[in-house]
Amino acid sequence: MLIFGFLIGFLVSQWERLPDFDWRFRPGWLALATLGIALFYVIQAQTWRFILGRLGYRLSGRDARAVWGKSLLARYVPTNALMVVGRVVMAERLGVKQRVCLASIVYELGLAVCGAVIVGAYFVITLPVLEGQPARFAVLVVIPLALAGLHPRLFAPLSAFALRKLGREPLPSTLPFSTVLALVLVYVCVWVTIGLGIFAFASALHPVALDDLPYIAAAQSVAFGVAVATFLVPSGLGTRDAALATALAVVLPLAVATAIAVALRIFQTAIELVFVGAVAAIARRADRAGPPA
Repeated sequence: MLIFGFLIGFLVSQWERLPDFDWRFRPGWLALATLGIALFYVIQAQTWRFILGRLGYRLSGRDARAVWGKSLLARYVPTNALMVVGRVVMAERLGVKQRVCLASIVYELGLAVCGAVIVGAYFVITLPVLEGQPARFAVLVVIPLALAGLHPRLFAPLSAFALRKLGREPLPSTLPFSTVLALVLVYVCVWVTIGLGIFAFASALHPVALDDLPYIAAAQSVAFGVAVATFLVPSGLGTRDAALATALAVVLPLAVATAIAVALRIFQTAIELVFVGAVAAIARRADRAGPPA
């Protein structure tokens, strides 16, 4: 909430310095943007629950969403390490072994990166400035590398080695590669979902051509890649937004792209806080009611 307050404060204090942009408001597009961004969080929470279940620990949807959602807030602490620690601790209270929860987070990050690269590859490969440059296809190399790291023949021994160094037992199981491939498709859908949400958000504020949909939808995946690379920055504040604005500037005027990126950060943060508050409140209400008969 403090960081959200600073975001609003930044917008108010720097309003005169922001690009000159004639705002408009289209409630229909904004409703679609809200739905797309909200689904982005819901699908990810459910996918993490599925990963945890395939590793041998089944949580109720209510508990899994609460743990996953509340851990999001720790992303705003530099390095994002507290997000991992927080989720491991909260999941352990529900009976999940620490090493298993940690493995689920590694799977989640690897799958998210792989899905983002698949979606973002369209943006990179079709950039007009890179037209005719064979090097633009280098982005595709990340996909097999990420998949290889998640293959059980490599993931199992590497995780066992790391856990042994930490004085822990090996994982009881790993994800079959067929499941990994299926989850990659899920994460592709995740990035397409928020990409459509961002297109709708941009359309709510400025006229956007339908032909620009692929570029705008893929822009968030590119920005996510920058946020992962600059993990020391809390939740990619600044770096992710600058990358998004730069990506949007391929099809929109830079002033418009910058204004949309700033507005989107505040809009997405608000939806994130509502999501976390909702899942946490539902879990608390269920705890007070006691276990079902």
